[in-house]
Amino acid sequence: MPDVFQLLSEPSRRHLLEALRDGERSVNDLVDTTRMSQPAVSKHLRLLKDSGMVALRRDGRQHLYSIRGAPFREASEWLGFYERFWRDGLARMDELLRSKAPPKKRVKS
Repeated sequence: MPDVFQLLSEPSRRHLLEALRDGERSVNDLVDTTRMSQPAVSKHLRLLKDSGMVALRRDGRQHLYSIRGAPFREASEWLGFYERFWRDGLARMDELLRSKAPPKKRVKS
C-alpha cells in the first residue's frame, strides 16, 4: 500500500481530494476551485494518481479526475484496529479507576 498517510499530510492534496468528493472534475476546474497554479495541481494529481487514490479519465483533450475508494478503505481498516485498541483500553482504564475510587461521602442536608 502506498503511504496514504504521507500523501494526505500535504494540505494541497487534501484540498484537491475535498474538491473531488462530489465527483469527477477537470484539471482546469480544480485549478479554479483550489486557486492553485495549474502546474501545482498537475503535480499533486500525478502523485495521487500514481498512488491509486485518484483515477484519470480522458475525454478528448480534457483530463478528468475522480477519487478511488480502495486506498482509503485500506487506511480506514488499518486505523480501525487502533481505534478499537484505544476504545477498549480506555474502557478498561475507566473500569479500573472506578473500582479503585474511594466511596463518595454523603453530604447531610
